[in-house]
Amino acid sequence: MFTLKSSAFVDGGTIPEKYAENNNVSPPLEWEDIPAGTMSFALAVTDPDVPEAFNFPRVFVHWMIYNIPVSATALTEGASPGGDLPPGVNELNSDFVTFGMPGYGKGYGAPWPQDAAHRYVFTLYALKTSSIEIPEVADYGEFVKTVLPQTIATATITGQYGPSKTPLPGN
Repeated sequence: MFTLKSSAFVDGGTIPEKYAENNNVSPPLEWEDIPAGTMSFALAVTDPDVPEAFNFPRVFVHWMIYNIPVSATALTEGASPGGDLPPGVNELNSDFVTFGMPGYGKGYGAPWPQDAAHRYVFTLYALKTSSIEIPEVADYGEFVKTVLPQTIATATITGQYGPSKTPLPGN
């Protein structure tokens, strides 16, 4: 069975502060039992618990990457932002950019809930193509629209974090 795991937290467990708030360091991830026919991977990290006050029509996106080579079986701690991603990997903006948060751009945007503990769903997509094209300014809807038709299987791990004691940048 295609699985995604992290040495930093167990499925359903708490994401350590080391990977949240100002630290903005992506956790280590690894996967196994890659489905037959897989030619590359994509990854999205989403928060389905975004508060209604955000008036946001979908999940909040913390990280989107694609064109992860099939030879990769892990992402190291701190691979994003600005870390050691495998060659050829592309990153998109997180929703922190959508909200104009200073200091954010492409790559991992750490959990930073202000209201209550949130779930953070890491979804790895096994793709039947070696590469996909997504516009550099794509949002989650465009990411999903491109990735899903190429998906053979998905693997997920969910962590929890919050609430934050530190105000978000710009607040």
